[in-house]
Amino acid sequence: SLSEDDTIEMSGLVSFHNGSLSGELSSSEVLSNLITSNELKHATISIPSPFSDSDYISLYISNSKSKNDVKIVNGFPFIKCNITLSTRILSNSVNSNYMSDENIAVIEEYAASYFKSHIENYLYKTSTTLKSDVSKFGKIAIKHFKTWNDWTEYDWLDKYQNAFFDVNVNVKLKSSYLVIGASKS
Repeated sequence: SLSEDDTIEMSGLVSFHNGSLSGELSSSEVLSNLITSNELKHATISIPSPFSDSDYISLYISNSKSKNDVKIVNGFPFIKCNITLSTRILSNSVNSNYMSDENIAVIEEYAASYFKSHIENYLYKTSTTLKSDVSKFGKIAIKHFKTWNDWTEYDWLDKYQNAFFDVNVNVKLKSSYLVIGASKS
C-alpha cells in the first residue's frame, strides 16, 4: 500500500470513448489532466531554462488550483481554465542568480507559458483526437440544461469534440529550497 509520501512515476493514462479505448496520454498530459481536474497534490517537473538552451530548471509544484467554467456558445462548449500554480525552484545551474526579482519574473512568465502550451495541447487532444472529456468538464456544463432530457439531447461528448478553450496560467514562484549544481571541473 502507498502512503501519502510515496513517490510514483507516472507513465501515462488511457482514455475511452463509447466504451472503447480511444488513446493514451503521456506523463505530461497526465500532469495537465491532474492540474485541470484539481487533483494534483504536488509534483516535481523539469522545464527548459529561459536563460540557457542547454539548461533545465526543476520546479516543485506545491499547490495547484484550476478555476474552470463552461459556457455554451453557438451550441458548442467554451471552456475557460484559470490556473494558479505555486512553485519553488529545486535546482539550478552553477553561477546562476535565479532568485533576483527580475529573474523570478522571467521564470514565472516562462513557466506559465510552458504550462499553458502543454495544457492547451492536452485539452485539444482529449477533445478532438480522443473524443473524451477526461477532465470532466461535463459536470460543470450540465448546469446549463434545465432537464436531464435536455442534457442527453445535447449529446455532450459529440459537442465536446468541437470545444474551444481559453487557458490562463499564473505561476507564483515562492522562496526556494535551492540546490546549486556541482561546479565544473
